[in-house]
Amino acid sequence: MSRTKSDIEKLERDKETNAQWLKRAYNSFVLDDVNHWSFVVLAGGKDIASFRIRVAQSHLRGDMLPSFWSDCALLKVVKGNFSTAKFYNLPLFQPAFESYAPARNGLVELSVNKLPDYPNLALLAIPVEQHKILKLLNEYKMSRVSYDAVENILPWLAFVWGAGNAANPLVQQIGFPSAMMLNQLFSANNFDLAPGVNANLSTPETFWSGVKYWQDYYSKTQQNGLLPKARYVIDHMYDIDEH
Repeated sequence: MSRTKSDIEKLERDKETNAQWLKRAYNSFVLDDVNHWSFVVLAGGKDIASFRIRVAQSHLRGDMLPSFWSDCALLKVVKGNFSTAKFYNLPLFQPAFESYAPARNGLVELSVNKLPDYPNLALLAIPVEQHKILKLLNEYKMSRVSYDAVENILPWLAFVWGAGNAANPLVQQIGFPSAMMLNQLFSANNFDLAPGVNANLSTPETFWSGVKYWQDYYSKTQQNGLLPKARYVIDHMYDIDEH
């Protein structure tokens, strides 16, 4: 049985910041027409909160080990200019500098240069035009009725903190908030970021699995003939480090 050749490569750090690594990863795709693509960042932390999120996703893996990823975000890049690049996600720990979370459905915009120092990073190139995703993102911010992101943030926060009898949200069919948002945005453009997985289980791990293991599926379903790509670096496995 022939298998579709995938463009997934490990890209080691070269004494660079995460922002610099992302720029190098972006350039390494060598895309013929960048307008046909959108970009998703997966990140994995090594602190206790991040590690609990990684452990929560372990039952979505065949080996039952913790995921490498604890967060995900949409990366907005215009013509390869990383000086103005932005991240969009739904952080569990909502920043104090933002307005009232329900008024923006939990959505936060962050400059790429303010990305925390995550040891694990992946950049996914998804063959959906960026302007279409950004248009839906603007609508999403005002659409709390269709998807209440704040409602989904709370059980994840309770689990991370070990509050009361809080269980793994995935067992309750509550996907990771940022991943749920991204899956909805891309699904509306006929691209499944997590094929073979219930949409309510959307997580950074399911996106990683989709790009790694579902290339044959994408080769049969992508009408434009373009397949997702990935660059990644994994510098942390399973030890917890709060420093």
